[in-house]
This record gives sequence, structure tokens and C-alpha cells, in this order.
Amino acid sequence: MSHKEKAESALREMKEAIVGFESDHKDGVIASDVARELGLESDFEGSQRNYLSWSVLGLLVNENRLRYEKRGRNRIYFVA
Repeated sequence: MSHKEKAESALREMKEAIVGFESDHKDGVIASDVARELGLESDFEGSQRNYLSWSVLGLLVNENRLRYEKRGRNRIYFVA
């Protein structure tokens, strides 16, 4: 398996894990919950965090597998 194929496989698995996690939370969750509960929190210097989980959530929204509602400053994600 090539490096690209490994990365694509890992991304598929991550997407499935996030959708499964979302399915267990019918009232929705915020991105930081996804990052924390699935062990995807970033560990890098600086004030911006959790780009990986944000990026995958964005992909899932673009694929119409998740949707979100804005509540105050937060986006609450749900299975579409």
C-alpha cells in the first residue's frame, strides 16, 4: 500500500469514527468534544487548536454526512 493509500484509508476511518460518535449524540456536539473524546486534540504551540478535527468535520459537512447549527459562538454538529 502506498503512502497516499494509507493516508486515504486513515481519513476514511477517521470520518467513520466521527460519524459514529455523532450518531451516539443525537443532541449534537461541538468540535472540541469530537477532538477531545476521539483523541484528536492538537498538541502544538500556538493559540489555534484542533485543525485536524475541524478539517474532517468540514469534509463531512461538504459530503452532506453532517450538518451544523450555529448557537452563539459554537457550531453544533449533527448527523445529516
